[in-house]
Parts: sequence; C-alpha cells; structure tokens
Amino acid sequence: MNEQDRIQKKIFEEEQAHLTQTHGRLRVMESELEEKIKSISEKAAQEKKDIRSNLSLNFDSDTDSMETYIEFEAMSHSIDQYNIEQDAAKEKLGRVKRLLKAPYFARVTLQFDPEEEPEDYYIGSAGVSENAFEHLVIDWRSPIAETYYNQDNGRTFYMVEGRRVDVDLQLRRQYNLEEDRLHSFFDTQVAIEDPLLLQSLASRRTDKMKAITATIQKEQNAVIRCSDVPVLLVNGIAGSGKTSVLLQRIAYLFYRKRENLRPEQVYLLTINPVFRQYIDQVLPDLGEENPRTITWRDFVHIAKAPDKGPFEPAKESDLRKIEKSLKSLRLEEEDFRPIMQKGRCVLSRREIAKVADSLSEIEPGVRLLHILADRLSEIARVKIRRMERDENEKRSTGEQAGAAGSASFNSMDPYAETDEPGMREQNRIRNEFGGAFSAIEHFSFLDIERIGSRLTKRKKLSSAEWIWLKILLTGMGDKNVKYVMIDEVQDYTAAQLMVLRRYFDRAKFMMLGDEFQAIRPGTVSFEKIRELFGEEGREAVELPLLTSYRSSPEITEIFTGLLPREKRINTASVQRPGTAPVKMGCADSDDYLRRLKALINAAEEEEGLTAIICGNRGSLEKIRELLGDKAPQVISRNQALPGKGTFLITLDLVKGLEFDGVILPDADAKMYPDDLLARHRLYTAVSRATRRLSILADGELTGLLKN
Repeated sequence: MNEQDRIQKKIFEEEQAHLTQTHGRLRVMESELEEKIKSISEKAAQEKKDIRSNLSLNFDSDTDSMETYIEFEAMSHSIDQYNIEQDAAKEKLGRVKRLLKAPYFARVTLQFDPEEEPEDYYIGSAGVSENAFEHLVIDWRSPIAETYYNQDNGRTFYMVEGRRVDVDLQLRRQYNLEEDRLHSFFDTQVAIEDPLLLQSLASRRTDKMKAITATIQKEQNAVIRCSDVPVLLVNGIAGSGKTSVLLQRIAYLFYRKRENLRPEQVYLLTINPVFRQYIDQVLPDLGEENPRTITWRDFVHIAKAPDKGPFEPAKESDLRKIEKSLKSLRLEEEDFRPIMQKGRCVLSRREIAKVADSLSEIEPGVRLLHILADRLSEIARVKIRRMERDENEKRSTGEQAGAAGSASFNSMDPYAETDEPGMREQNRIRNEFGGAFSAIEHFSFLDIERIGSRLTKRKKLSSAEWIWLKILLTGMGDKNVKYVMIDEVQDYTAAQLMVLRRYFDRAKFMMLGDEFQAIRPGTVSFEKIRELFGEEGREAVELPLLTSYRSSPEITEIFTGLLPREKRINTASVQRPGTAPVKMGCADSDDYLRRLKALINAAEEEEGLTAIICGNRGSLEKIRELLGDKAPQVISRNQALPGKGTFLITLDLVKGLEFDGVILPDADAKMYPDDLLARHRLYTAVSRATRRLSILADGELTGLLKN
C-alpha cells in the first residue's frame, strides 16, 4: 500500500468513526424524544383528571361565573402548553428519524478568521442539535449550507438576513452512506466532476420523483435560494431539473418562513393529474407538507366556474374585450337568478333588479356589486322576519295558506319594515337561512353566463372568460394565498395567466418552463409572460437552467438538435456516455409490427420504466389494436404510473416525467411534420428518455430527424 492509499484509508476510517458516533447520538435522541413524548402525554392526562376533579362549576352570580370562566381559561392554557411541548418534540423526532436513514450527505470546513481554527459543518436533509448551541447536523436550507452549493473552494460567502458573511471554504466533501455505514466519500468542486450527482443519475427511474437535495447544482441553487421577488421566471431546457428545483424552492420557503407560511397558502399548478401523483412524495420526504397541488381544471372548480374541458380556448384578446365592454354594461332583470332557501324564494329576480336599478349611477364593477350585495342582505333579513311573523300569525289564527288578506312571502314590500333586529336575532336568522346569505355574499344571484354572452355576443363563455368576468364584476379571488407556483408554464395560454394573476392578486408567482416544450397551439411565450406581469409593475426576475441532467449525451444530442442553433450551443449534458439511440423507418406494416414487438420485448427485459409515447390518443388506440393481447397497459388521465415495466401513454401526459427507456412508435411525417409545433412535440417526447431511446415509423421517419 503506497502513502496515498494509507492516507485515504485513514481518512475513511475517521469518517466512518464520525458517522458511527453521529448515528449513535441520533439513536439516543430518538429514544429520549420518544420517552419525552410519552411522559408529556401521561402528565397531560393526569392534569386533565386533576382539573376535572377539582373544578367547581358555579354560575349562581356574575362573580361566581367569572371565577368559573377563569378556571376554564387556566385549564385550557395548561393543556395548550402540553400540546405545544408535545408538538415540538414530535416535530424534532420526525427530523431525527429521517436522519437515521442517512445522517448527512456533505461536509464543509470553513475558516471564519485566520486567527481561529477551521470548523466542520455536516449537512443533511434536516437539521438537529443536542442543545441550543451545537448543531449535530445542519439543514441543507440553512444559510451556511450555501457554501456547499456554491461550489467555490477558497474565499466565498453566504448571506444571513441580508448580511454577508465571508469565509474560507477549505473542504467540500460529499458522502455516499446509508444509516451508519459509509460507502465512499468524494472531495469535489465542479459540477461535471460531481461523483454523487453521476451516481444518482445512474440509478433507475421509478413511479415517484425523488428529492435532489444532496445533488443540487450551482445554477439550480441560484433558483432555489433566489431572493423573495414578486415574479420569478425560470427558463430551462429539458432535463435541467426545473420541477425538482421548484419543489426544493417550496421546501426552502417553508423553512425560511416557518412562522408565517402555511401549506394552504401555497398553490402549485401542474399540467396534468399523472404528474401530480408523480411528485407527491418529494416534499413529505423532506419533512414538509405538500402545498395545494392542482391542475387548471381543479382551479376552475375552486372558482366555481363551469368546467368546459381540459383545454382553454380563450385568448388574451377575448378577456381584454370583456374588460373594455364592461364599462357600457347595464344589468337587466334576466341577468339575475332568484335567491332560494329550502325551496322558497327569498329574493326574486325582479326584486334584485329593482335594487340594482336604484344603484344605476354607479359604474358596473366591484363597488357596485358589493353595495348591491349589502343591500340585498338587509332586505333578505327583513323579509325573512316578516315571513316568520306572518307564518306564526297564521298558525295562531288557524288561517289557511294563501287565504285572502295574508301577505305571501314573495309579494311583501321589504322597504316597509322599520324595526331593526338585535344582534342575537340577526345571528339566529343568519344561522337558519345561511344558504340564502351565502348565495348573496358569493354573488350567486348573478347569471355570469348570460352577462358574458351579452358582452361577447356568443352563446357560451370559456372557463377563463367566465372567471375573468366574475373577477371584474365582484373582485372574486383568494387574498390569503402568498405563493403561486406554475410548472410547465409554456403550456398555459395568456388568458389563463391573466386570470391566475388577477385571482391571486396578492401572491408572488414562480413560473418554470421551456418554450420549446409548448406542445399545443396558442400557448403563451416567455416574452408575453414578461409583458403580462410587467403591466402591474411586477417585472419578472428571469433565471436560466442550461444543463441537462436527465439524459445520456447521445439522447441529449438528439433533442437539443431540434433547438435553434443559438439555444443549442449553450446547452450541456453531464451524464456519462450510454447506449446509442435506435432510429428506424420500416418498409411495410409487417416489418413495422415485427420491429415494434421486438423493441417492446427487449424493453421488458430491462430495468426500470419504459414509456411507449404516442403522439395522440388515436395513435395509441391504433398501436394497442395492432399489438392485441400483447399490448402493454395504458396510462390515462388521473392514473398513477406503474412501479416498473412498459406502458403506453400519450404525449400530453408525459410533461415533466422521465423514464429509463422511451419508445416513439409513430415518428413519421404525419405525426411530426416539419413545422415548429411538431418540432416542439418531438423535442418533448425524445427528452423524456434517460438511458434508452428507440424511434420507429411505419414508413419513413419524420424529416425533423434527418439531420
């Protein structure tokens, strides 16, 4: 053994000893926390028992009642303290249990002052300390961990609450370990020489996306730790880790804003339900709850708009036209719906229109509708009290319903009532007739479809137009949401983004996409995104991701070859060389079927997932019919991916996904003609493959692949 080998062996032994010690300390912490949680539960149970036995309920006088309430308050406070203490212990126990699987993945050695000794910091997926001062492991999201992700040995810095801390990074070490066993370690600086990254990329793909915490690269880290800007736009090539970066960014925000950001205040819009299921374990594996993850159609349901299908036909010009024509709108009786409660009419169309006419001097819009809703609530309350009084009189006098001289519920004059009910009476009415008041408050008395039809001179509105019009009229939106994250933003229309921007008007936006993966006509360009958000003075901060981590160099060369030259020369792949892709056109249908079956059979023998990506549903059905009983399973909307094997899927459902192998069975000029949209579609399909790619056509291959 030479001197270098002896040094490496000694370092390995020292690192293994440190790992063993850390894992042992985590085990002790786990045991202590479990005992603490058990003790707190027992103490809380005993406390409750003591309180119940000693608490005297005395409401004989105001003084006695006050003393009883004070005792209740003290009891409640005591139990709350136990709950707070127990929740904190459970949260820490969760972090310890995650770290026991892999205590850390990196170490940095930093020297803060030349006169001081360097300090070691071990970085993990969570942070824990044995006391308030010494960190056993630091969280990857902590400011000091930025020195690891910046990949700059020597003089570097990190930021703490806007303050720059300069340090000397003397060592940046990565670990491949599991529980208390160290497999290997690497001292690295440059991403392309990153052994941990390459090892991770070489592993087979599964039905679930995994966190990239240990392998975040410098350009990805710049996005994750970007300052808290109103609009962040990320433009990345296929395989650059856009979705992974998005999820790590969400985890980072939850960590940095732990005190005032809750999961329900963050919306994540994904392009389809398959993808939503693909990413649903990333944040829980990092110890964070998933935000509200929805598709556009889910959003339409949240806004209580009519669902017009998965694709949004509205254009930006349609929404602008509605906004412009709204100024000349005059509400008519047919624009309203009656307000009903338990099958009875509380307010008729005519009554609502009468109140609206009295406000005709106010321009149609948010102010008018809120004043109208307030007036309608007052009138409804008066009518309900009159109704109840009349019904009581009828019961007491034995009159029959509808007899002459009795006022019907719908014929009463709401303006005749003068006595104002007390607060208790108002609350009672509100509770018993909540449906009617809720309909008023949510403007359900408006026939948005009819109003929109008058404004657009069309019978039906799209979902985006419907929501847009209701926002303009009523100010509808969610003011509680703080962040809206939109993945695959290039697949949305300008109209959809206009609606989302206005509906979540207090939120900060993060949008990620790749203009060259826009697979439907009429979707938004990045230039238009900048323009739309710039209208409200919220200029977008734009960051690029130009390195592909997904595919082998051979596959990357094919899909980047479909990019414009100026974009192509700035892209790179970090994967090791792999298997050469197969591209073949077939002389006849028999030859095509034979080759397709051979590719599928070969894929079944390989590890991981292989997707047979068809350009559309018609192509998929044709191929399934050709294969007959041997056809692989079909993945459709709202269906999760299998854990392994081969499956058929359409192109629109693979956005954001990646597979060990991809077979394109319909790569002919009919499915992929030589135009820009087809180029985007082919680029998207090819770039789903990480290790194996087979491109097949019944006849000649598309001309897009000739070069």
